Amino acid sequence: MLYLPLASNVASVLARAEAGKVAPISGVMEATAVLFVQKLSRQRDTGTSEKHERRFAEMLRIADEVEAAAPGRFAKQVVDHFDAGAFRDGLAVLEENGIALLVPDIEFDVTQLRDEQGGWNYSFAVSYAQRLNPRHRLKVDKLQTDLLLSDQQHRFVREVLSAPDESVVVQGFAGTGKTYLIDRIVQVLNPASTLLLALTDGQLRALQARIAGGEAFTARTFGQMADDLLDRDLTNNGWRLRDPSRAKLSWRPSEASVAKWLGISSVGPLTPRDVIAICVRSIRTFCRSSDLVPMDHHLPKAGPGVTAVDRAVLVEIVGRYWRELIRPSARDIQLPVRDYHRIKLLSLTGEVIDARFTHVIVDEAHELSPPMLAFLDRSPQAVIALGDQLQNLGGVSASNSSGVRRRLIERSLRAGAAMDGILNPLIQAHPAGLQAAFAGAAGHTTRLTYFDALPLPQQLTTLLVQDEWGLFGWFQRLSHQGVPFLLLPGARKEFELFVEDCIELYRYGTRPRHGMLFRYTSWSAVEQDMAGDKAFAAVASMLAKGYTPEHFAKAKAQYRWAKSPLVHLARVRDVKNMEFDRVMISPELVDALGGAASRPDQAKVLAGLYTACSRARHELILPGEMLGRVQDLVRG
Repeated sequence: MLYLPLASNVASVLARAEAGKVAPISGVMEATAVLFVQKLSRQRDTGTSEKHERRFAEMLRIADEVEAAAPGRFAKQVVDHFDAGAFRDGLAVLEENGIALLVPDIEFDVTQLRDEQGGWNYSFAVSYAQRLNPRHRLKVDKLQTDLLLSDQQHRFVREVLSAPDESVVVQGFAGTGKTYLIDRIVQVLNPASTLLLALTDGQLRALQARIAGGEAFTARTFGQMADDLLDRDLTNNGWRLRDPSRAKLSWRPSEASVAKWLGISSVGPLTPRDVIAICVRSIRTFCRSSDLVPMDHHLPKAGPGVTAVDRAVLVEIVGRYWRELIRPSARDIQLPVRDYHRIKLLSLTGEVIDARFTHVIVDEAHELSPPMLAFLDRSPQAVIALGDQLQNLGGVSASNSSGVRRRLIERSLRAGAAMDGILNPLIQAHPAGLQAAFAGAAGHTTRLTYFDALPLPQQLTTLLVQDEWGLFGWFQRLSHQGVPFLLLPGARKEFELFVEDCIELYRYGTRPRHGMLFRYTSWSAVEQDMAGDKAFAAVASMLAKGYTPEHFAKAKAQYRWAKSPLVHLARVRDVKNMEFDRVMISPELVDALGGAASRPDQAKVLAGLYTACSRARHELILPGEMLGRVQDLVRG
């Protein structure tokens, strides 16, 4: 990496300069760097950082000769011939040429820029990189090699090693090296007595893959742990799942069967089908709470005509549903069982993690529900949990018990300093109320590009949308305009089913199968729920104009033959723990700020924006109004 002697904040001012109004440039070094950037985009091909460093050194030699003959002339010539457009073009290609600018708040000795003969110091990059991201060696007796850690990582690992039997929760912003930390910490733990825990199978596999020798550790999801502990009691007093078929995702008993099992009839204006839907949603909310029994606040909005008496009846029915779910009173009652049901039940028992484990490592801790945290808090092991509350797409993260140590890691090794101005307003606006600031400290710059009219990418870009409505709209738009694109793996799952269900529900009122649409019995019900959502409005407009399965088939045919895609299309939740060189934010992620009235809704929207923006390494392309909208939310 070549570090030019030009601060990124100075470069930003120059890039916005109007013709004839360029601020004075400070000295030969800075003037040479400005001229170098201005000429960079005119180079015929991308060179290595070593090649560019030799070019810069030669330009500096010539500048020194001009300066020696006539002091001040070189900098004046650079100002007189400054071209802001060419300079901006040069900034845009710094990354791909292995070049970076200086970070304003990183101090260094300016005499290090020159060697003993007064020319360019080719060793400057090494010493500056060390100041930018200082590394400390930590000797650990159990390891053959020393650990190489950043300042904050070094302090954290030393603290863990000095008090290995105490639990700790780490809040680390995006790109701060949480994965690296986990790998280093587990190296000093005994695999036989260390348990790896995660929320999903995917997270667990990723955690094991990132750890050296991860296959030697016992690894379980919270759902698997609940099954292990609840199913080991084989007596009639136990909570084992006697019919495993109830846990299959494909198991969905008919509404008539559920109504018969539980004796459900109409409640006020609600049909038995409506009541069953309310039971399912209420139990889901209850299972993600710290409450001991289902209560009124777990009920969803039941619509017009539902009285307080009706709600009391619904609470009683939901309680009955829960009791029959965890311990059926008859063999033929076979309500579907999901992991979150079992985890909630586990939290209500006195079960703890097996004593053969001394340590528990939890990744993505910001996604843990109150029942999961309650289970961990009462278990005797030392729990080391790492996460980022700003990436909790489900809302505000739950908290551990007050006695657990909490630590912050704020310096990101993924993004450049420019990202501070994007992520910190999101952090400050987030209901989590973190008293901390993100600090981009990567060895490269991250370019910010704003748009008013939505651009179509001209080079490989990852386009992030909020949900399936955004996927549907962009899928059709990119196909129609002939832009080659690729749906990332997470986005492909059930996407075709979603589109087919939308068309069938709109045209014929057919009951949807997709999980996002399953609860709707009519298109008008979807319109009522999605009022104000621009991504949904775009899809609704397409359907109103006669969009048919044939149109979708044509778009699919074009998509499947796309080669060398310009766009990778995905939802935000598909790209957690991933990073990309260039990221573009779809406008509906920003538009959602306007409809976020409650604290949980604000947390979801801000987390979506934070997670999406923080995926970018070299360039972030975002709506020009985003920061203003965030500030409006704060002033709220």
